[in-house]
Order: sequence, then structure tokens, then C-alpha cells
Amino acid sequence: MHIVIWKYDVMEGKSRQDLLESVQADAPDYRKVSGLVLWKSKAAADAFFNREWDGETSRRWESAAMTRMDYDAPLVVESEQGRVVAEP
Repeated sequence: MHIVIWKYDVMEGKSRQDLLESVQADAPDYRKVSGLVLWKSKAAADAFFNREWDGETSRRWESAAMTRMDYDAPLVVESEQGRVVAEP
């Protein structure tokens, strides 16, 4: 499994409430997207986070600096379903 975490710098002149409103407004666009944080592979994450995604995200976040952090996870514990997912 592969984990992607994005960190966004706060845009100048924006408050925490402004950011929360932006996130809430964008949330419906990401429903049923396979992954977002947890991907089957880095290649799958890279395919989603392409130039189009980067351009749209930069527009939404007013070109605030973004930092991508990638991690490989040897296994994932899915506590709600009571299962462990191991990387093949």
C-alpha cells in the first residue's frame, strides 16, 4: 500500500474558517475516488495526482505552496472492518 499526504500552506489573508469552507466545498468532488490518502501503489497515486489535478488544486488553493509526502506501508489495519490488509 502507498500513502500520500498533502500539506498546504495557508494563503495570505485567509483564516482557518476560510480554509475549512474551501475544504467543505471541495469534498463532494472527491467522493468515491479510489485512494486519496491510501493507494494500491505509488504509480496509482501518481496517475491521479497528475498535471490536471495539480492545476485545479493550485487554482482552488490560490497557488499556495503544496508539499507532497509519500510513504510505503507494508500493511494496513482496517479497524472498523476488523481486517489487516497486507501488500502483495
